[in-house]
Amino acid sequence: MEHTRAYSVKDVLAALGKSLLYLLFFIMAQFLTGVVYTAAVAVRTALAHREMDIAEAAQLAAERLLAGAPAVALLANVFVVAVLLLWFRLRHKPLGKAAGLRRCSGWTAAFSAFAALGLFVAINLALALLPEAWLIAYNADMAPIASTGLLTALSIVVMGPLAEELMFRGVIQTRLERAMPVWAAVVLQAVLFGVTHGTPVQMAYAFLMGLVFGLLRSRTGSILPGLAAHAAFNAMNDPLGLLGGGAGSSGSWYALAGMAAVCAAGCVLCRRGLAALAASPAREQGGPSAV
Repeated sequence: MEHTRAYSVKDVLAALGKSLLYLLFFIMAQFLTGVVYTAAVAVRTALAHREMDIAEAAQLAAERLLAGAPAVALLANVFVVAVLLLWFRLRHKPLGKAAGLRRCSGWTAAFSAFAALGLFVAINLALALLPEAWLIAYNADMAPIASTGLLTALSIVVMGPLAEELMFRGVIQTRLERAMPVWAAVVLQAVLFGVTHGTPVQMAYAFLMGLVFGLLRSRTGSILPGLAAHAAFNAMNDPLGLLGGGAGSSGSWYALAGMAAVCAAGCVLCRRGLAALAASPAREQGGPSAV
């Protein structure tokens, strides 16, 4: 039983150290991808528009960088997943097993989707109550991903959730759970997940998302429910522009009200799913692998 297990300071410090190294790699992957893309855009702009003065060329390059933000995010997340796969392959430890990439029940996946819907509504309602200055800063920070299109959708609905769930709820949380109580591992990975998200507003709701997805991971032994919830949450930002909005926009109050209604109906329909989720560790969860 977890409450009778003794955790050594040495193990806790080792787990924290490894987790911070993984976090550093995640941040550096984003940073280096941005640097390489920025350099490529700058060189291309300079060569193609030699007649422009420096100010005009810099303005054009900045516009192209902003337009290419979804591509940068997509490439960065592909890089993270590829390096994780290679790293664990070289260590002869399958990433899927080490990061908790296990199958889960259909009820669990359904409940996760409705949980994401409820989380989306709650966060957007909370955002509406923030001071105007905070919202202005938040909207400015979200502007680079406020575009719509296939690249944006692939970035924030597919590769973003995959890279983040593998890293935070998979590799980092699994490593922390071997050295400390599960609740502490869930909170710590949520903190690390939050600090990778720019502004204080983003950090706050990313921390909340990290808690929810981390609880799903610890309860089911799989990152798939959290991955499904994460992808569903991001998809509600309408990255394809199907609702006339864009990634990063919360939509109209009518849309939020509709989402709330669907969420309430989903919670009623998933009552049996809650019972299945409560019983899932006995059927689905395996012991964490060494990371």
